[in-house]
Amino acid sequence: MIVNSGGNNDEENFDDESTSTDYTKIAKALGDTIMAGIKVSLVDINRSDFGFKPDVDNNQILFGMKALLNVNDDVVKDIIAKRPYVSIKDFYYKVKPKKQAMISLIKSGAFDNMMERKLAMAWYIWETCDKKSRLTLQNLPGLIRYGLLPEDTEERVTARRIYEFNRYLKAVCKHKENSTWYFLDDRAITFLQELGYDNLIQENEFLEIKPWDKIYQGWMDVFRTWIAADKETILDNLNTLIFKQEWDKYASGNYSSWEMEAMCFYYHDHELKNIDYQKYGLSNFFKLPTIPVVERSFTKAGKVINIFELTRICGTCIAKNKNKGTVSLLTPEGVVNVRFAKELFAMFDKQLSEVQEDGTKKVTERSWFNRGQMIMVTGMRQGDDFVVKKYASTPGHRLYHIDEIINGTELRMSVERNSTE
Repeated sequence: MIVNSGGNNDEENFDDESTSTDYTKIAKALGDTIMAGIKVSLVDINRSDFGFKPDVDNNQILFGMKALLNVNDDVVKDIIAKRPYVSIKDFYYKVKPKKQAMISLIKSGAFDNMMERKLAMAWYIWETCDKKSRLTLQNLPGLIRYGLLPEDTEERVTARRIYEFNRYLKAVCKHKENSTWYFLDDRAITFLQELGYDNLIQENEFLEIKPWDKIYQGWMDVFRTWIAADKETILDNLNTLIFKQEWDKYASGNYSSWEMEAMCFYYHDHELKNIDYQKYGLSNFFKLPTIPVVERSFTKAGKVINIFELTRICGTCIAKNKNKGTVSLLTPEGVVNVRFAKELFAMFDKQLSEVQEDGTKKVTERSWFNRGQMIMVTGMRQGDDFVVKKYASTPGHRLYHIDEIINGTELRMSVERNSTE
């Protein structure tokens, strides 16, 4: 396959390791290839190369690994050099790719010939997540974080509070010059008074470590006894929740969303394929007239003003051009170049953040036009572009962010930053 990957040449061979990845042109080339009746395969860990290449035996094009998200040239070279692989486990321990690269390879179907894809993802996450092999008091932070530490009695609640207070003492109240005392602040003094241990406070601000540690260890026996009574079950529950957290972070979504994330390509159906076009006023861009249709006209100050028929299209963002205010949108029918007014583009391309209590910034919402985001836009076809437009009389909005697809046909969408309808 020949695609334009940037640079000065009209065409560049994607097998070239030095070229950059232009996802818009890849998506368009893949769309044209598929429309021509040629099948494009998923990645095959034992057969795929840097770039797309013919698979004559199966009458298809093999997807090139260079186009995968987070898989760089060095990883691809290593993969090719250490072939063949008999299993995903064999591959992982031969190549030892970084997590993001391995996730992309799994999501791209690279191991589908060896193992069902979700099982492959489950194996990898279970193999690499921070699961525990044994259970001690060192695991209490995790047990607290995952809500596994019981607080069904006053004794257990107090033991948990004393555990966290002891951590506070070590982190905040440790005396810099004397390792036998804690220097107490108001918070620590108040806590000791509340629990009836104010007799341990020396000279109104010091706590001797050894007497306190004896009390602390006595309270920790509450959790030692609880752990010893059902250690295997508690350990299994903890590891299950550790695995689930990793799964939710890296493996949410379906095969289509995985493919879009890793490959910028849907091997399975487009996520929006079954949306009710009539309900949302959607059109197939490629069936729209290339010259906008005039709905009505009026004269103002001696000038004829045309009001054009508007419609909507939806799709997945695969690239954006900040300078031109455009988004390459992969619709269920193909790639469309969407043109925004620059002020509208800038408003929704901006990353939103808020200042935390410690003065650092936390991102609250990323650009609506980042790769993989799904949007719906109102406007009209003009040549090969879709121009985002809305009149005062046009119902709805110019731009919608698709937050969720419900049962494959319904949409939950946002029309403003950090708000939903």
